Amino acid sequence: MAEAVAALANVRTGRSRPVWLDIGSGGGWAARYIRDADVIAIDLVDAPSPAEVLRVRGDMRRLPLRDATADVAFFAASLHYAPTGEAILEAARVLRPGGLVVAVDSPMYRDRYAQARAQGRSAAYYAAAGFPDLAQHYHPIDVSSLRAALAVANFDVLRLDEGRAGRLAWLAGRRHRHASFLEARLKPNT
Repeated sequence: MAEAVAALANVRTGRSRPVWLDIGSGGGWAARYIRDADVIAIDLVDAPSPAEVLRVRGDMRRLPLRDATADVAFFAASLHYAPTGEAILEAARVLRPGGLVVAVDSPMYRDRYAQARAQGRSAAYYAAAGFPDLAQHYHPIDVSSLRAALAVANFDVLRLDEGRAGRLAWLAGRRHRHASFLEARLKPNT
């Protein structure tokens, strides 16, 4: 999370406080780490959130915002809950030129075999938890498809760490030393 907050320091706007979208926010927990921005927490579920956060129900594939209204599109362990290309294109739509997309802790895979194994693990996890239908919302991220989506959406990749694939350490209550991390800047309109 510290790396994502540090990315905020790279956002310079004419306004005093940038607009930071916490996409797939759950209860909006990330806002407590984001002090120097106006945070809009967006999620499909209606979960309680801190009072200082504007909470909006919405789908990351169709964000309920106008074009070019945000400075940061942040995904904390959530980018894999929609097809990557759709989520990246939608983030590009709502970001101002020069805005950042930042994603942490979404598992990324180099090949279809690893993606299929991850989908199987996800289906088993949700079935054991009593919510088998939730497995349809899990979309393992293919690194090459992610890079292609970023290029199509007109992003410059500043950093892309695939992290270690497999079971996420945060599920076990531990911070993973080799988590995935994406930081990309939307190119100015040309």
